[in-house]
Amino acid sequence: MLPIQRKAALIEYLSKHGGGTVKELSQLLQVSEMTVRRDLKQLEAQGMIIPSHGGVVFVQSLMKEPALNEKAAKNKDIKDRIAAYAVEHFVSEGDVIMLEGGTTIAGMAPYLRKFRQLTILTNGLDTLNRLRDLSGENTVLCCGGTLRGISGTFVGPVAQSFFKQFHANTVFLSALGFAPETGFTDPNIMDTEIKKAMIHSSQRTIMLIDSTKFGVKSLTTFVTIQDVDVVVTDSGISEQMRRYLENQNVELHVI
Repeated sequence: MLPIQRKAALIEYLSKHGGGTVKELSQLLQVSEMTVRRDLKQLEAQGMIIPSHGGVVFVQSLMKEPALNEKAAKNKDIKDRIAAYAVEHFVSEGDVIMLEGGTTIAGMAPYLRKFRQLTILTNGLDTLNRLRDLSGENTVLCCGGTLRGISGTFVGPVAQSFFKQFHANTVFLSALGFAPETGFTDPNIMDTEIKKAMIHSSQRTIMLIDSTKFGVKSLTTFVTIQDVDVVVTDSGISEQMRRYLENQNVELHVI
């Protein structure tokens, strides 16, 4: 592969995934990590990327918020496995749980059908629609508020007040990115304020996040790793990131 072809492949991958580690980029391009670092230095000088923990973040990904259907289509099989695992290991009969509007979290709905006594609270329109079949045997509550079309979530003061009045066993959240220096991040402040309200009203916070989100920084932080109890991800996580999370005393589940 010529240098110009390698650079084009790098840009295409980083723009699609929002970032990447030096190791995964090296494996993708089948070149040495030293070569990757040299190429990344050129992209950094052009203002296209920002160095992150063990890798880089594509600058445009910091501000761009993907539409709900784009997020749903990306890594669908992995997200579905993470969602199924979370229900199997972290939901019990009689629980009060909060589910935000992310696509990974919405994917938990089909696996909740075996329960009969759950109380489920959400701010996600897609999540709510998927929970419709559960409402006969379980209690499903949705907040009011302002509907954000791009994310399909209810936000604003009404939504925040709704979650502040309840007490849940567990909140299940996802994020657009995670980096050690920023924590878990999303591109919209209104959405992150709702997530903060959910966390404040829950005894336990569980993050469901596929491995492509590690090393990615978005606009605003809604929780640091110190305030998360469990992280569930897939086997694409790097050894470096795995060690970091384990050293933070978070309960890490890699499926």
